[in-house]
Amino acid sequence: MASKLSDSDEMPARIFYDASHSIASGKNSGIERVVRKILSHWLLRSEQIDHPSIEPVIQIGRHFSSLDEAAISKFDGIARFETHALAHVPKYVTRSVKKLCDLTGSRKMRKWFLPAPGHLGAFKLPHSICDNLVRQFVGLRSRRINPGKGDLVFLPDAYWAQKGIWPAVKEARRRGAMIVTLIYDLIPLTHPQFVGEKRSVDFEEYLRMTIENSDLLVAISETVKNEVEHYIEANRSSLDSIPDRVESFRLGAELGHKSGQVREEVRQLFSQPVQSAEGPSNPYLMVSSFDPRKNHHYLLDAFDMLWKEGGCQKLCLVGRVGSLCEDVIERIHANPQFNRQLFAFHDLTDAELEYCYQLSTGVIFPSITEGFGLPIVEALWHRKRVFASDTPIHREVGASDCLYFDLNDASYL
Repeated sequence: MASKLSDSDEMPARIFYDASHSIASGKNSGIERVVRKILSHWLLRSEQIDHPSIEPVIQIGRHFSSLDEAAISKFDGIARFETHALAHVPKYVTRSVKKLCDLTGSRKMRKWFLPAPGHLGAFKLPHSICDNLVRQFVGLRSRRINPGKGDLVFLPDAYWAQKGIWPAVKEARRRGAMIVTLIYDLIPLTHPQFVGEKRSVDFEEYLRMTIENSDLLVAISETVKNEVEHYIEANRSSLDSIPDRVESFRLGAELGHKSGQVREEVRQLFSQPVQSAEGPSNPYLMVSSFDPRKNHHYLLDAFDMLWKEGGCQKLCLVGRVGSLCEDVIERIHANPQFNRQLFAFHDLTDAELEYCYQLSTGVIFPSITEGFGLPIVEALWHRKRVFASDTPIHREVGASDCLYFDLNDASYL
């Protein structure tokens, strides 16, 4: 830090927190929750102690602009639209399109015109136009930020999907600002089979840009820190520059006491006592985006075994629909226990997610690979019994507080 901030390890004069992507995102997956929670925690702490000012900013072109409450409110509609695009389309249009998709049986048509919550499909173009218009408006009305010597710019978001950030970052660094970037995982490189070749190549481009344009990299776990250091060492000769340090910190969980309505179908599902004389009556919970590496098939295999033996256990799967998961979604809907003992929600709010955590019988996390495993911490925060796949990162996060199972045998669970 001393090389960019001052001649000693003093605190930066100003801290700028980039929220360019998540501020307009209607998604509620792990990264978005982390970005929003770190920002709210930093802002709270800056009011309580003698601390440099922390200012949210948004990247517009080659510079950053101030992101005050008035500017943030401009993105509310954009975020709500992304949360569930079809909810903003007239119902008669949705019904007509659904009938057409049923007649044709086309998966692509259904995916394009009836996108799942958190996806845009054919509505991506109007969403993008509205998003750009709002950003231009905010850029014209907001104060331009020029980070320089003694300042720190913190980049906590998913920049593999937001490549436009780098010109503004390079300009801030040229002026002498320190760039600190958060790294979530290296999964597209360590497990390319889960993302495809193109995404793996794109991700490596992002990682190299991150390394070459950061003064400090901060990983969300010691496991990811070690992977980043290994990558830097293996590619040192081809990198234009490398950061001074790579550090790590541990994510936390502060989901509790979220205000907001909980829809009736969620309340009904979790309405029974957590434990009855006949055994658990409320569902076991899995919180995760629907993605191949999250390993939903393993969990479904395990519960299918239980149900075939007459088991009364319920399972609730919570998470947005990701890519390459059509097979698991079809399997869920075709399961004889769907909406009887097997349930799925793709658009829960924070308040609804907290409700599920609080009243679940237990939480199961069968993921094959993670950068951290936020649901483990969230479940432990809610004092739930946690069953997790036996992987190094889960052992790091869950320590002795989880029950671990072998991924090679679904009957082990």
